[in-house]
Amino acid sequence: MNKQFLYLVMIFIMQAWSTAQASDWRKTGSNELKLDNVVKVMPGASTIMLQMGERYKNLYWAAKQEKWTFAEYQVEEMESLLITLMITRPKRASTTKHFLNDAFDLFPAAIKNKRWQQFTVAFEHMRKRCMTCHEQNKHEFIVLPAKPSRGNSLVLDAALVN
Repeated sequence: MNKQFLYLVMIFIMQAWSTAQASDWRKTGSNELKLDNVVKVMPGASTIMLQMGERYKNLYWAAKQEKWTFAEYQVEEMESLLITLMITRPKRASTTKHFLNDAFDLFPAAIKNKRWQQFTVAFEHMRKRCMTCHEQNKHEFIVLPAKPSRGNSLVLDAALVN
């Protein structure tokens, strides 16, 4: 009795696997179908901006805690996210490119010098550029705090962030 049940289960699993393999559009679909599906799953501006928000908070608190290498990493990741945004959402490319041209310019010196005061000037400069970009994209209702309430990275000391 147990052998029959085991055989039935194995047959069911093999059929399910074979059906899944046959219907995998990535392997069997036309190039047009593949392209259409890839475009559908590309991250939108809202998804990328959620990630930017996390980086924004982590950037502030990394510098506040003098974790300068981590702060530099946040800037790099934010720039990378915006480059992705220009690719995935071409209608946002113009304002994003304008933002990238100067929003991060003050960070390298502030991070290299490891100076909080210099960093706060760079951070406020970037925040103002964010707000300008939000206005240009008719999202002026998204207002970034000058001092984010907390960072979410495990790298940050939670006791110092809250």
